[in-house]
Amino acid sequence: MKIRHWLLLTSCLAFAACAGTGSSFLAGRQALLRGEPDNAANYFNAIAQTDPSYVVTSAPPRKSIWTYLGRAYYNAGRYAEAKVALDKALTYVKDDDVARLYRGLTVLRGDTAAPPANAMTLQEVSYALREGVAPRRVGTISRERGIAFDLNAETENQLRTAGADSTLLDELKQFRAERAKQGKASDKQRMEGAKEIAAALTGLRDWLDYTIAHTTQGRYWDPSGEIRTEISRALRSAQASQPNWETILSNAELVGYNLEEESDRARRDEAEEGRRMRP
Repeated sequence: MKIRHWLLLTSCLAFAACAGTGSSFLAGRQALLRGEPDNAANYFNAIAQTDPSYVVTSAPPRKSIWTYLGRAYYNAGRYAEAKVALDKALTYVKDDDVARLYRGLTVLRGDTAAPPANAMTLQEVSYALREGVAPRRVGTISRERGIAFDLNAETENQLRTAGADSTLLDELKQFRAERAKQGKASDKQRMEGAKEIAAALTGLRDWLDYTIAHTTQGRYWDPSGEIRTEISRALRSAQASQPNWETILSNAELVGYNLEEESDRARRDEAEEGRRMRP
């Protein structure tokens, strides 16, 4: 009887821990998609420290929790920390092509100079815009304090959603270019990054093709073929004999962002079809 009670208690505790981890992951992912990478990193890091082998299957393709931590650091402009997290991701899930994609992007960006101590974070800029601070005023503050992040496909979309206009985004892109000049990657680093990005894109293309052709859920993935077109475009830019580094960055970042969005859209479409088919 005591053994049975002990086993029941152990099972309950394990279930509660899994449920708690799942809730924390969802909160972190929502923060990441809202444009709060530092907040997201806090959630993901807590999970990674408690359960370093945690694998995310709810947002395909299969990824390590370290991948999400690396993505959060990447969006926050914390590239050295991003690379450490993404290296760990690949030790836990060797075929984690999303981790490989962001690792290649991190290598391509090089050792970007550290921002000023009081620089505006992506989270602060997003919050100010959502609270109604005029984009022109946000631009002025960002110019005075500096920014602690770079603008990429994901963060630009998040800032637009928060209320950024084209003038503010152009200013932030200029700040990004100035930071990039201070930490320019060597030619060897750039080639290494482009090679890793190409390998990741090939893996993601193969995963998407297989998912669409051989799984039940695949019928809801990329019905327009847009993501496959983006992957092909990004792959061509990464494998070009005379690569344009900014084009490689923007194309690969767009693939990473849209794949994450697509997992939610596919799940919604599948659920909606299921509701329509119920008697």
